[in-house]
Amino acid sequence: EKELPFFGQMAHNLNSSGSAIKIAVEHATQSERMKSELITNVSHDIKTPLTSIVSYVDLLKKQAMPNDQAREYLEVLDRQSARLKKLTEDLVEASKASTGNLTVDFQRTDVNVLLTQSAGEYQEKLAAKGMDLILTPAPENPAISADGRLLWRVFENLLSNIHKYAQPGTRV
Repeated sequence: EKELPFFGQMAHNLNSSGSAIKIAVEHATQSERMKSELITNVSHDIKTPLTSIVSYVDLLKKQAMPNDQAREYLEVLDRQSARLKKLTEDLVEASKASTGNLTVDFQRTDVNVLLTQSAGEYQEKLAAKGMDLILTPAPENPAISADGRLLWRVFENLLSNIHKYAQPGTRV
């Protein structure tokens, strides 16, 4: 009978802990939602002027440039605006993925074809840094259920990181 107050206190503590955890989860969920909304709004605000920049760069590419330096500047603008556009899109995708709002279109996907195509896009870039890309496709052409667009992004990110961070003159 003396132990009943002890168990009563334990029950009260557990109930209090449960309420505290519920409140913490609600705050974390709200914070995550606000972060996602902020990323979406900022990305949208960046996209508007970026679209204008890309359009004007495209118009300039159709014009004769007065000299090599102007052409070089235009190439830098073109390359960097494309990079900024991709980074903005990646940010929105990452935000969607972190909140579970990313739509995934599962389809039968041939991994060999997807990997070979994405590797082909990096072949020259890697070769320019003296990197030897070794790709060994599976002999049985494995097909999986995946979103080809998202899996392509995974392969592209891996190859991009290899290009950026692998030692020049190595096999990858």
